[in-house]
Amino acid sequence: MERFPTPRQLAEASEDEVLSAWAGLGYYSRARNLRKASQAITDQGWPPDAGGMAKLPGVGPYTAAAVASFCWGEPVPMIDGNVIRVLSRMHALDGDPRGGAGAKRIASLAEDWIRGRDAGEVNEATMELGALVCAPRSPRCAECPLVGICRAAERGDPERFPPRRERPERLLVEREVLVVEWRGGILLRTATKGELLSGLWIPPSPEDHPGLVVEGEPYGTVRHSITVHDVRWTVRRGQFNGRALPEGWVSCPQVELNAKVVSSLVRKTFEMAGMMLG
Repeated sequence: MERFPTPRQLAEASEDEVLSAWAGLGYYSRARNLRKASQAITDQGWPPDAGGMAKLPGVGPYTAAAVASFCWGEPVPMIDGNVIRVLSRMHALDGDPRGGAGAKRIASLAEDWIRGRDAGEVNEATMELGALVCAPRSPRCAECPLVGICRAAERGDPERFPPRRERPERLLVEREVLVVEWRGGILLRTATKGELLSGLWIPPSPEDHPGLVVEGEPYGTVRHSITVHDVRWTVRRGQFNGRALPEGWVSCPQVELNAKVVSSLVRKTFEMAGMMLG
């Protein structure tokens, strides 16, 4: 907010500048989309309603409804996990309310819930009710202003609604990565589409190029979690015997690594090799 206080300033910044300011927060596609949305707003102005907001890069129905109802007073419902839980319990809805017919039913109930009222106020109040009173575990039904019309409370088993989802299985991602000094810098390559950290600078692995050679014993193993992935990178020193770098590779001076490297995983990798990135 301090560095890019207006959409135009964010729109005119380079992607590297934006990613550097975002460093350590994860979900880097959000930073890219925020910049793209700012470029669209700079070129075309602010959208007039929730439908227009939802067309901006990275903006989905929830964010669009939040801006439209809170800032513009548009009568559109916000639907997040808290709202889903409150409405599921009020109506004792069976089935998964997060997809298919269940999601359509929730959307219809949410529209009915705000109809004829201040949408921003009702949206915010429902979210707060779900967060503070109608909690996932041990809901405080005795304190809830909706207890008299809540079918789940009437049945005496509010925690049954909505049905719990199984947690996704965690995936182990293991690889060797190399810290390679080459022509006055440290080798980095852009993570390709489909890889973890896609589009960000990462250290190469031995299999990335036939000119890479592993040297000595490992510095150690970096452990990191990214969404459902448990990452284990074995960090080693390497050499590059190629004549030129492939497309998408750079030799980054060590003093510039702090600005270039934004992922916490990659920063921990270089720090394990004894490089302090600040």
